[in-house]
Amino acid sequence: TPASVQQQSAPAATSAPAATSVPPAVMSPVSINAEMVSVIDHAGHELWSVERKGKAPKTDADWENLAEHATQLAAAGALVRVAGTGVNDTMWVASPDWQKWARALSDAGMAALKATEGKNAEALVTANGQLVESCEGCHKQFKPSLPSEGITHAHAHQ
Repeated sequence: TPASVQQQSAPAATSAPAATSVPPAVMSPVSINAEMVSVIDHAGHELWSVERKGKAPKTDADWENLAEHATQLAAAGALVRVAGTGVNDTMWVASPDWQKWARALSDAGMAALKATEGKNAEALVTANGQLVESCEGCHKQFKPSLPSEGITHAHAHQ
């Protein structure tokens, strides 16, 4: 029958890779310090600024902007678990404590995202506190002096 001919002429399935093969290491093309300044610190300041007088979100667009920054922080917690080009990156990501603080960063970002999606200013302030705890805890242990690698902010936080 035509169906049996097609089955017989189909190419043989390729075998799965050997169990001993190791996927290539994933590495960020920039340093963790660059990620911290350009992504994490920038997004964090956007969230923290809502606690300043007159800076509370008022419009849907304000809340959407905050949701974008919260998403960046949630994702950045995973990003900083991957070594980049920095001199200390490999050592940092190998530490269980580094991994713990990175997860705390993601958790704070997710709490902020949930707060922004519900337009809940009180919950956002609580999430901001979680973010401060994760940042300060990690910096006290791994990076007590700022800045490093000569990386500084290109813009002022308002």
